[in-house]
Amino acid sequence: MIAAVLFLSLAVFIVLNIPISISLGLSSTITLLYAGFPLSSIPSILQATVQKFSLLTIPLFVLAGVIMDKGGISKRLIRLANSLIGPIPGGLGYVAVVAAMFFAAISGSGTATVAAIGSILIPAMIKQGYDAGFSSALSAISGSLGTVIPPSITFIIYGMITGTSISDLFLSGVIPGIVFGMILCVAVFIGATKNGWKSEEQKASFKELIAALADAFWGLMSPVIVLGGIYSGIFTPTEAAAIAVVYSFFVSRFIYKELSKDKLIDTLFSTAKTTGIILLIIMNAGVFSWVLTQQGIATQLTEMTLGLTTNKYVMLLLINLIFLAAGCVMDNTSAMYILVPIILPIAQALDINLVHLGVIIVLNLSIGQVTPPVGPNLYVAADIGRVKFEVICRKMVPLLIMSLISLLLVTYVPWFATAFLGNK
Repeated sequence: MIAAVLFLSLAVFIVLNIPISISLGLSSTITLLYAGFPLSSIPSILQATVQKFSLLTIPLFVLAGVIMDKGGISKRLIRLANSLIGPIPGGLGYVAVVAAMFFAAISGSGTATVAAIGSILIPAMIKQGYDAGFSSALSAISGSLGTVIPPSITFIIYGMITGTSISDLFLSGVIPGIVFGMILCVAVFIGATKNGWKSEEQKASFKELIAALADAFWGLMSPVIVLGGIYSGIFTPTEAAAIAVVYSFFVSRFIYKELSKDKLIDTLFSTAKTTGIILLIIMNAGVFSWVLTQQGIATQLTEMTLGLTTNKYVMLLLINLIFLAAGCVMDNTSAMYILVPIILPIAQALDINLVHLGVIIVLNLSIGQVTPPVGPNLYVAADIGRVKFEVICRKMVPLLIMSLISLLLVTYVPWFATAFLGNK
């Protein structure tokens, strides 16, 4: 009965269009009242949820990503990608994917990647004759790479919930992120061949290519320093996030000289707003997760699910379907805190590698960023491309099909996620 109160009240609040973060807190409060728990326990749960040192990585990586965008790094990455592959047919489409992969290794956020790369490339693609809906849809789904390619905020949250090494999770996201990007490039190739999208770019000379590489060098060094330091054990993910902020500030302010005082203030406000939203979700979702565990709801759901099947591969398919559906109606953080405590014991019972599971979940939620009705990347890209929401959704369908192929590959070929982990 307690489980019914929890999930029914959550469903009612969501239907009433109350923000998911508030809905989680309200449904948890109602359930605690029903179960006879004093409401005085809620502040301590909220405090315990956010009183974790590893949470510092979130505002720091967000700040580093915003600084690098405002400081001119994103446009230099685009220039480099354009010099490399821009002149071939469908070149700007490939540039959109490759530049998103570059920036994803800096920002850690899907929507940030869409905003930084899409704001430049969507208008450029439309001007060159690409379909506006496809251009916007491609930038939206390319931005999802920011959720998969490390450093990823979603991986950090998964690691905190499950106790899995964040460094291992970052390593595990490299190959799946590249596979995802390559499959999107296949979709670009099909679109360019079918629609005759030619490039107006001239092939870059060797001198121009070297100039573009030199200009983008300091931006390219950011993931090398941050991820290289983590994987080599020189510093922890939290320390790496702090180093990323210092490095991005130094490059943007003193090398590229594009981070003015006004831009810096705007960057700090943007980071505070994004961090506040994430932490509000984490706090309320933490209470919801605590209720799931404390009231034995997670255990009941685990037993019920294992009663349906104990086949590992069938269960992986069910997990995909669950998280794909969740991604359509809620943000990544909420989905993590609601579903991972339920899925975790099932995965452990079936001997599913938790790092592999993390990649599967994160890839599902990255696809959720471009599936309506929530799909935050869709709204950002549609606004940049000035296309109607229903148009971008329609153009997204073939890209979603391609992304599901990458999801199935990563799900049923664990090597993609564990190749860099050795014997761990």
